[in-house]
Amino acid sequence: MLIEELKSLVKENADVLPYSESNTSGTEGFKRDVACIVRPITLGVIQELIKFAGSVVNTPNQFSLYPISSGKNWGYGSSMPSTVEEKVVLLDLCALNDITYFDEENGVISIQPGVTQSALFEYLSSKQTSYMVPVTGAGPTTSILSNALERGYGITPIADHFTSVMSIKGFLADGSFYQSSLQCMSDMANGDNSECYVDKTFKWKHGPYLDGIFTQSGNMIVTEITLSLARVKPAFDSFYMRFFDKESFNNAYAVVKEIFHNLEGVVGSINLMDKRRVAAMVADNPQGCGSHKVMTDEQVDAISKHYDVPEWTLVGTVYGTHSVAKAAKSDIKKIAKGKADQVLFSSDLLVRLGQVVTRRLSLPILDSAREQLEKLSAGMEVMQGKPSQVALPLAYWRNPRVRPDKSRLMNPAKDGCGLLWYAPLVPAKVSSMKAFIEMVRSITPKYNIEPMITFTNLSGISTDSTIPIVFDLENPKAVEDAHACLQALFDEGLKQGFIPYRLNIQQQLELDANSTFWKTAGKIAHALDPAGIISPDRYNPYKP
Repeated sequence: MLIEELKSLVKENADVLPYSESNTSGTEGFKRDVACIVRPITLGVIQELIKFAGSVVNTPNQFSLYPISSGKNWGYGSSMPSTVEEKVVLLDLCALNDITYFDEENGVISIQPGVTQSALFEYLSSKQTSYMVPVTGAGPTTSILSNALERGYGITPIADHFTSVMSIKGFLADGSFYQSSLQCMSDMANGDNSECYVDKTFKWKHGPYLDGIFTQSGNMIVTEITLSLARVKPAFDSFYMRFFDKESFNNAYAVVKEIFHNLEGVVGSINLMDKRRVAAMVADNPQGCGSHKVMTDEQVDAISKHYDVPEWTLVGTVYGTHSVAKAAKSDIKKIAKGKADQVLFSSDLLVRLGQVVTRRLSLPILDSAREQLEKLSAGMEVMQGKPSQVALPLAYWRNPRVRPDKSRLMNPAKDGCGLLWYAPLVPAKVSSMKAFIEMVRSITPKYNIEPMITFTNLSGISTDSTIPIVFDLENPKAVEDAHACLQALFDEGLKQGFIPYRLNIQQQLELDANSTFWKTAGKIAHALDPAGIISPDRYNPYKP
């Protein structure tokens, strides 16, 4: 009945599709009820849908709208709604994929929800511009807008992606169209809806800062954001450090801290990965993809020996002029001296020569080196703002049915991969980080989950860790263990001061509704949307 009413309402302005697990399933093992999927092809139909949802409140047809952009929020809920108890219409905004404004001189760009990393890259390339896409490891087919609204980050110069969001536009739950005070003042003066340039370049506007309440929330259906893009610098150099001693973490993190203390602004974020994380990047699962077991130490050592994988691998990037990059390279080498066992730069003659040799010679003895150099090149492209699938094969680590294939666009959800993320903020202190390492390595094997650790150091004082919980989605025991493992990490992490900065759709329902913070957020949500029309449970445990 609801589907027919929606089809009659939207007519040719949107597609109304029946819900099926095949096109909206996730990597997490969650189950959600969805009435149907509506895919608008015009902005106006969104306003009509909101008004219709408001008109059926307190009737058998009452429903909430749950907007998604690309629906590829893998590991956190994919395209599924956080809402459990209410009738949900999934509002798929992927067809709204226009780039509505671009100032080529200053790199200011306005995009709709369906603009993906690859689409933005192709657009910028077609104009032969010198700007970088704010890429993430989620790959080319994922939405730029949704990652920014989720306050995600990457490893290009503007690592914190919401930092670059200058303005937000969209529809509130009463159907009204939201835009900034600057744009409103411009409209009043000019009597039209012409673009207000300063609205696109000044983030803070007037009065209370409101744009922030539309991130990590269901307070609005966002239809456009404006970004300030980072420029491609004249010089780029990525650096790789290897620490082989089992007790080398102190040295590795000391290098990270000193680089930020001396070169913050020249060096972007720095990734620090442990042996098992890198082993999963360079080798197939020695247990077999269908095995719900952790690699033995012997297997890890065998991979490490074959691929020359150290205990800790540090990866970072230098951006600047040629003289700045040259000076930074010299400083980084001095900082690493006596601490790192090996330091490589992408500009080094040895690396460039190795890439040429392995490309031109197909000798089996060079296969391992060729594979590692290919991954190195792909990683360098990501750091320069080129979308890549280099990180996606990790999701397939325990998928016995589908193997990762970089010749096609990978989709872990459709391919039946099991993936959850534990992504806590960790105090940027050696003692805290070592306690975190010990916690992860002691908890995950109890649930047959591989302990793979990455620290992303956003600055000298802010560190995030991403722990991938990879499992076989079709093995009930593996699904049970994966969720129990995440809960154990979450609970013990809170006790030790490791607080997640992102939560999956289930964790959002379990937030403390009695805290002053969530009461305040809930009151704001209720004031904007008293009937709960837009994503009522998204980061919103408190219902006044």
